[in-house]
Amino acid sequence: MIDVLLREHDEIRRLCAAVERSGGRERGRRFAELSHAVHLHELGEQRVVHPAVRNVSAAAAMIGMMRLVEETALLLSLDALDALRDGDPDFDPGFAALRLAILEHLTREELDEFPILRRHVPVQRLHGMAAELNDVKLMAAA
Repeated sequence: MIDVLLREHDEIRRLCAAVERSGGRERGRRFAELSHAVHLHELGEQRVVHPAVRNVSAAAAMIGMMRLVEETALLLSLDALDALRDGDPDFDPGFAALRLAILEHLTREELDEFPILRRHVPVQRLHGMAAELNDVKLMAAA
């Protein structure tokens, strides 16, 4: 499960860098890829990962809730940037802020939630969660 999430985090980081490096139509295409990847990733975490973290303890539940609040803000920011027209002067500063928020969020998950999962969720359950995560994404894509 954690390996799957780490691969997704790496892909999201790669897509952030690709958006930052690109321009014009390519930038729009790269941003659409990033937005899609983040939306699917966060949906999976909201349905599978955060509930498992919240079930560990009250402190873990608070950590899971903080990540959920961050995710909601990220998704709203992605949608707001997606609504901007190509070449809008607000895109660059908006994307810079969003990119930073995404990178901080991914790091917080890796430092806060992943250790909780490693320590408190049995390996068999983590494997099952990876399958659930895949199912959530398949259903969302359908």
